[in-house]
Amino acid sequence: MSYLRFQDPHGSTHLKGHERHWLLSMVCDHAGRLLLDHPDPVGGALALYDLLPRDHELREALPGRHVSPRRWLSGYARALHNVILDDPIVDYRGHKVRPLTLTLNTAMDDGPDPLRLAARLMGQCELNTWVDGPHRSWLADVVAEGLAQGHFRKACGWENVQSFLRERDNYPVVVSASESFPTRWDARLRTTDGEDLDDDMAEQMWEALTPAEQWARGMEALRNRTSDLLEMTPDWADYRFGSALSLSDLLAPDHTHRLDRAFALTG
Repeated sequence: MSYLRFQDPHGSTHLKGHERHWLLSMVCDHAGRLLLDHPDPVGGALALYDLLPRDHELREALPGRHVSPRRWLSGYARALHNVILDDPIVDYRGHKVRPLTLTLNTAMDDGPDPLRLAARLMGQCELNTWVDGPHRSWLADVVAEGLAQGHFRKACGWENVQSFLRERDNYPVVVSASESFPTRWDARLRTTDGEDLDDDMAEQMWEALTPAEQWARGMEALRNRTSDLLEMTPDWADYRFGSALSLSDLLAPDHTHRLDRAFALTG
Protein backbone atom coordinates (compact mmCIF):
# COMPACT_ATOMS: atom_id res chain seq x y z
CA MET A 1 0.00 0.00 0.00
CA SER A 2 1.07 3.61 -0.55
CA TYR A 3 2.38 5.51 2.44
CA LEU A 4 0.38 8.15 4.32
CA ARG A 5 1.72 11.68 4.05
CA PHE A 6 1.01 14.37 6.69
CA GLN A 7 1.72 17.86 5.39
CA ASP A 8 1.48 21.55 6.22
CA PRO A 9 2.99 24.52 4.32
CA HIS A 10 6.29 24.16 6.20
CA GLY A 11 7.02 20.47 5.77
CA SER A 12 5.78 16.92 5.86
CA THR A 13 6.28 13.50 7.38
CA HIS A 14 4.79 10.12 6.61
CA LEU A 15 3.73 6.70 7.85
CA LYS A 16 5.29 3.75 6.08
CA GLY A 17 3.12 1.91 3.58
CA HIS A 18 2.93 -1.28 5.62
CA GLU A 19 1.49 0.68 8.54
CA ARG A 20 -1.47 1.55 6.35
CA HIS A 21 -2.10 -2.19 5.98
CA TRP A 22 -1.79 -2.51 9.76
CA LEU A 23 -4.46 0.15 10.27
CA LEU A 24 -6.82 -1.76 8.00
CA SER A 25 -6.15 -4.94 9.99
CA MET A 26 -6.87 -3.02 13.19
CA VAL A 27 -10.38 -2.00 12.18
CA CYS A 28 -11.20 -5.40 10.65
CA ASP A 29 -9.88 -7.35 13.64
CA HIS A 30 -11.86 -5.13 16.00
CA ALA A 31 -15.05 -5.94 14.10
CA GLY A 32 -14.17 -9.64 14.21
CA ARG A 33 -13.71 -9.59 17.99
CA LEU A 34 -17.07 -7.89 18.41
CA LEU A 35 -18.71 -10.67 16.42
CA LEU A 36 -17.00 -13.53 18.24
CA ASP A 37 -17.69 -11.99 21.67
CA HIS A 38 -21.39 -11.55 20.97
CA PRO A 39 -23.40 -12.94 23.91
CA ASP A 40 -26.04 -14.50 21.64
CA PRO A 41 -24.21 -16.13 18.73
CA VAL A 42 -27.36 -17.85 17.47
CA GLY A 43 -29.43 -14.67 17.33
CA GLY A 44 -26.53 -12.61 16.04
CA ALA A 45 -25.68 -15.03 13.24
CA LEU A 46 -29.29 -15.34 12.11
CA ALA A 47 -29.78 -11.56 12.13
CA LEU A 48 -26.72 -11.06 9.92
CA TYR A 49 -27.70 -14.01 7.71
CA ASP A 50 -31.10 -12.46 7.00
CA LEU A 51 -29.42 -9.22 5.88
CA LEU A 52 -27.05 -10.83 3.38
CA PRO A 53 -27.47 -10.19 -0.35
CA ARG A 54 -29.21 -13.11 -2.03
CA ASP A 55 -26.09 -14.22 -3.91
CA HIS A 56 -23.61 -13.88 -1.04
CA GLU A 57 -21.50 -16.99 -0.42
CA LEU A 58 -22.27 -16.94 3.32
CA ARG A 59 -25.87 -17.87 2.45
CA GLU A 60 -24.66 -21.34 1.46
CA ALA A 61 -24.58 -22.43 5.12
CA LEU A 62 -27.47 -21.62 7.46
CA PRO A 63 -26.12 -20.96 10.96
CA GLY A 64 -27.41 -23.47 13.48
CA ARG A 65 -28.32 -26.01 10.80
CA HIS A 66 -25.36 -26.45 8.44
CA VAL A 67 -22.70 -24.87 10.64
CA SER A 68 -22.38 -23.72 14.25
CA PRO A 69 -23.31 -20.07 14.80
CA ARG A 70 -19.84 -19.17 16.10
CA ARG A 71 -18.15 -20.75 13.11
CA TRP A 72 -20.51 -18.88 10.81
CA LEU A 73 -19.69 -15.62 12.60
CA SER A 74 -16.00 -16.39 12.06
CA GLY A 75 -16.73 -16.66 8.34
CA TYR A 76 -18.56 -13.34 8.46
CA ALA A 77 -15.56 -11.76 10.16
CA ARG A 78 -13.30 -13.04 7.37
CA ALA A 79 -15.68 -11.61 4.78
CA LEU A 80 -15.28 -8.18 6.38
CA HIS A 81 -11.59 -8.29 5.40
CA ASN A 82 -12.59 -8.41 1.73
CA VAL A 83 -12.23 -4.68 1.19
CA ILE A 84 -10.49 -4.98 -2.19
CA LEU A 85 -13.59 -6.15 -4.03
CA ASP A 86 -15.78 -4.72 -1.23
CA ASP A 87 -18.88 -6.56 -2.45
CA PRO A 88 -21.97 -5.63 -0.39
CA ILE A 89 -22.49 -7.66 2.77
CA VAL A 90 -25.88 -6.14 3.65
CA ASP A 91 -28.90 -5.75 1.40
CA TYR A 92 -31.90 -4.31 3.21
CA ARG A 93 -34.88 -3.57 1.01
CA GLY A 94 -32.57 -2.73 -1.85
CA HIS A 95 -30.17 -0.61 0.21
CA LYS A 96 -26.65 -2.03 0.41
CA VAL A 97 -23.78 -1.72 2.87
CA ARG A 98 -20.22 -2.72 1.99
CA PRO A 99 -17.69 -4.40 4.33
CA LEU A 100 -15.31 -1.45 4.56
CA THR A 101 -18.05 1.01 5.51
CA LEU A 102 -19.39 -1.41 8.12
CA THR A 103 -15.98 -2.01 9.72
CA LEU A 104 -15.08 1.69 9.74
CA ASN A 105 -18.35 2.59 11.45
CA THR A 106 -17.87 -0.21 13.97
CA ALA A 107 -14.47 1.24 14.87
CA MET A 108 -15.93 4.74 15.21
CA ASP A 109 -18.81 3.36 17.26
CA ASP A 110 -16.71 1.67 19.92
CA GLY A 111 -13.43 3.60 20.00
CA PRO A 112 -10.91 4.08 21.59
CA ASP A 113 -9.59 7.19 19.87
CA PRO A 114 -6.54 5.49 18.26
CA LEU A 115 -8.96 3.06 16.61
CA ARG A 116 -11.08 5.98 15.45
CA LEU A 117 -7.98 7.58 13.97
CA ALA A 118 -7.21 4.34 12.13
CA ALA A 119 -10.75 4.36 10.72
CA ARG A 120 -10.59 7.98 9.60
CA LEU A 121 -7.22 7.48 7.93
CA MET A 122 -8.31 4.29 6.15
CA GLY A 123 -11.59 5.80 5.04
CA GLN A 124 -10.40 9.23 3.97
CA CYS A 125 -6.64 9.41 3.40
CA GLU A 126 -7.18 9.47 -0.36
CA LEU A 127 -9.77 12.24 0.06
CA ASN A 128 -7.44 14.46 2.13
CA THR A 129 -8.79 14.18 5.65
CA TRP A 130 -7.28 16.98 7.73
CA VAL A 131 -6.94 18.51 11.17
CA ASP A 132 -7.00 22.26 11.80
CA GLY A 133 -4.17 24.05 13.58
CA PRO A 134 -5.82 24.42 17.01
CA HIS A 135 -6.57 20.68 17.09
CA ARG A 136 -3.11 19.46 16.12
CA SER A 137 -2.06 18.91 19.74
CA TRP A 138 -5.22 16.90 20.38
CA LEU A 139 -4.44 14.61 17.44
CA ALA A 140 -0.84 14.31 18.65
CA ASP A 141 -2.23 13.10 22.00
CA VAL A 142 -4.29 10.47 20.15
CA VAL A 143 -1.12 9.27 18.39
CA ALA A 144 0.72 9.17 21.74
CA GLU A 145 -2.10 7.10 23.24
CA GLY A 146 -1.98 4.72 20.29
CA LEU A 147 1.76 4.20 20.71
CA ALA A 148 1.57 3.80 24.49
CA GLN A 149 -1.23 1.23 24.32
CA GLY A 150 0.23 -0.75 21.44
CA HIS A 151 -2.38 0.16 18.86
CA PHE A 152 0.26 1.76 16.63
CA ARG A 153 3.62 0.15 15.94
CA LYS A 154 6.87 1.85 16.76
CA ALA A 155 9.43 2.77 14.10
CA CYS A 156 6.73 3.05 11.44
CA GLY A 157 6.57 6.83 11.43
CA TRP A 158 4.14 7.56 14.25
CA GLU A 159 6.79 9.22 16.42
CA ASN A 160 7.55 11.65 13.60
CA VAL A 161 3.85 12.29 13.01
CA GLN A 162 3.40 13.08 16.70
CA SER A 163 6.32 15.53 16.69
CA PHE A 164 5.16 17.11 13.44
CA LEU A 165 1.68 17.74 14.84
CA ARG A 166 3.15 19.45 17.90
CA GLU A 167 5.46 21.77 15.93
CA ARG A 168 2.88 24.54 15.52
CA ASP A 169 -0.81 25.29 15.87
CA ASN A 170 -1.36 27.97 13.25
CA TYR A 171 -1.60 25.76 10.15
CA PRO A 172 -3.74 22.73 9.35
CA VAL A 173 -2.23 19.34 8.55
CA VAL A 174 -3.58 17.50 5.51
CA VAL A 175 -3.29 13.75 4.95
CA SER A 176 -2.80 12.20 1.53
CA ALA A 177 -1.90 8.81 0.09
CA SER A 178 1.70 9.34 -1.09
CA GLU A 179 0.91 12.43 -3.20
CA SER A 180 1.90 15.90 -2.09
CA PHE A 181 -0.94 18.27 -1.22
CA PRO A 182 -2.20 20.35 -2.90
CA THR A 183 -2.36 19.55 -6.59
CA ARG A 184 -4.13 21.67 -9.17
CA TRP A 185 -6.96 19.16 -9.08
CA ASP A 186 -7.31 19.71 -5.32
CA ALA A 187 -7.47 23.47 -5.85
CA ARG A 188 -10.28 23.17 -8.43
CA LEU A 189 -9.19 26.24 -10.39
CA ARG A 190 -11.89 28.16 -12.25
CA THR A 191 -12.31 31.28 -14.33
CA THR A 192 -13.49 34.55 -12.77
CA ASP A 193 -16.98 33.55 -13.94
CA GLY A 194 -16.81 30.30 -12.00
CA GLU A 195 -16.35 28.09 -15.07
CA ASP A 196 -13.99 25.11 -15.06
CA LEU A 197 -10.70 25.66 -16.88
CA ASP A 198 -9.45 23.29 -19.54
CA ASP A 199 -6.38 21.25 -18.58
CA ASP A 200 -3.82 23.46 -20.31
CA MET A 201 -5.14 26.68 -18.81
CA ALA A 202 -5.43 25.14 -15.36
CA GLU A 203 -1.86 23.86 -15.55
CA GLN A 204 -0.54 27.27 -16.60
CA MET A 205 -2.45 29.06 -13.84
CA TRP A 206 -1.26 26.56 -11.25
CA GLU A 207 2.38 26.79 -12.24
CA ALA A 208 2.23 30.59 -12.03
CA LEU A 209 1.25 30.46 -8.35
CA THR A 210 3.82 30.50 -5.55
CA PRO A 211 3.89 27.50 -3.15
CA ALA A 212 2.13 29.63 -0.52
CA GLU A 213 -0.57 30.58 -3.02
CA GLN A 214 -0.98 26.97 -4.09
CA TRP A 215 -1.43 25.90 -0.47
CA ALA A 216 -3.97 28.67 0.13
CA ARG A 217 -5.97 27.67 -2.95
CA GLY A 218 -5.86 24.01 -1.99
CA MET A 219 -7.00 24.65 1.59
CA GLU A 220 -9.75 26.98 0.44
CA ALA A 221 -11.14 24.24 -1.78
CA LEU A 222 -10.70 21.62 0.96
CA ARG A 223 -12.52 23.72 3.56
CA ASN A 224 -15.36 24.25 1.08
CA ARG A 225 -15.90 20.50 0.78
CA THR A 226 -18.04 20.58 3.91
CA SER A 227 -20.40 17.85 2.73
CA ASP A 228 -17.48 15.40 2.60
CA LEU A 229 -16.92 15.81 6.37
CA LEU A 230 -13.16 15.47 6.05
CA GLU A 231 -12.02 17.51 9.06
CA MET A 232 -10.96 15.54 12.16
CA THR A 233 -12.09 17.18 15.41
CA PRO A 234 -12.12 16.12 19.09
CA ASP A 235 -15.90 15.57 19.02
CA TRP A 236 -15.54 12.80 16.45
CA ALA A 237 -17.18 10.02 18.50
CA ASP A 238 -20.44 10.49 16.58
CA TYR A 239 -18.75 10.58 13.16
CA ARG A 240 -19.93 7.87 10.76
CA PHE A 241 -19.32 6.87 7.15
CA GLY A 242 -21.96 6.34 4.47
CA SER A 243 -25.13 4.78 5.87
CA ALA A 244 -23.76 5.30 9.42
CA LEU A 245 -24.54 1.66 10.25
CA SER A 246 -22.19 -0.39 12.43
CA LEU A 247 -22.21 -4.02 13.52
CA SER A 248 -23.75 -2.90 16.81
CA ASP A 249 -26.72 -1.58 14.82
CA LEU A 250 -27.13 -4.80 12.84
CA LEU A 251 -26.95 -6.93 15.99
CA ALA A 252 -29.25 -4.77 18.12
CA PRO A 253 -32.73 -6.05 19.08
CA ASP A 254 -34.24 -3.06 17.25
CA HIS A 255 -32.02 -3.46 14.19
CA THR A 256 -34.98 -3.20 11.80
CA HIS A 257 -35.84 0.22 13.21
CA ARG A 258 -32.21 1.30 12.92
CA LEU A 259 -32.02 0.16 9.31
CA ASP A 260 -35.25 1.96 8.45
CA ARG A 261 -33.91 5.13 10.03
CA ALA A 262 -30.52 4.86 8.31
CA PHE A 263 -32.11 4.52 4.89
CA ALA A 264 -35.01 6.91 5.58
CA LEU A 265 -37.61 4.17 5.07
CA THR A 266 -41.07 4.58 6.54
CA GLY A 267 -42.91 1.45 5.55
